Amino acid sequence: MSATGMGLLLEEHRTEIGTTWRQAVERELAVREPALAFAVAPLLREMALALGGDAEARRSREAWTRCAVLVRSSAAPAQLAREFKLLHRCLWQALKTRGAPISQGERLAADEWLDEALAEALERLERVRLRAASFEQHGPVVIPPIARQTRAAVPPRPTPPPLPRRATARPAPAAPEPILELEPIDPS
Repeated sequence: MSATGMGLLLEEHRTEIGTTWRQAVERELAVREPALAFAVAPLLREMALALGGDAEARRSREAWTRCAVLVRSSAAPAQLAREFKLLHRCLWQALKTRGAPISQGERLAADEWLDEALAEALERLERVRLRAASFEQHGPVVIPPIARQTRAAVPPRPTPPPLPRRATARPAPAAPEPILELEPIDPS
């Protein structure tokens, strides 16, 4: 089979390979959210394009980087490696059931392409973790000298003046005013 034939064969069966891979991950790894969940379809597409073209396309670093961006950054590196192992297996099982003859060179090229994709995904995962760790480090709090002087220069809050003294003699209470009663008016 030619390199173009290998690329076309991968393109033709990439949906089947992706579905088989998802089932294998759930069954064998018992993972609900795989690290490659969003990356499998683009990864298989890029692989089909790379293996269907010339030799330079196989080494396309941009293709690996585009796929590595889609890998879940919270995944453990061991989980990512296991998922790639299952992807290898599902890929070759799907092509084997198709019955297409695949040369040793084509198989080696496909395996190398997937291995390079794994390496790129692991590198990106490490970069993301290092970046996240650098944000989590809390350094000592340094108070600049100007702030220290400002804090020391602020006078304490003044106390209010004392209340005036109470007068000792109280004025006499006012006499109650007499209540005047009015007589009703005759309505006539």
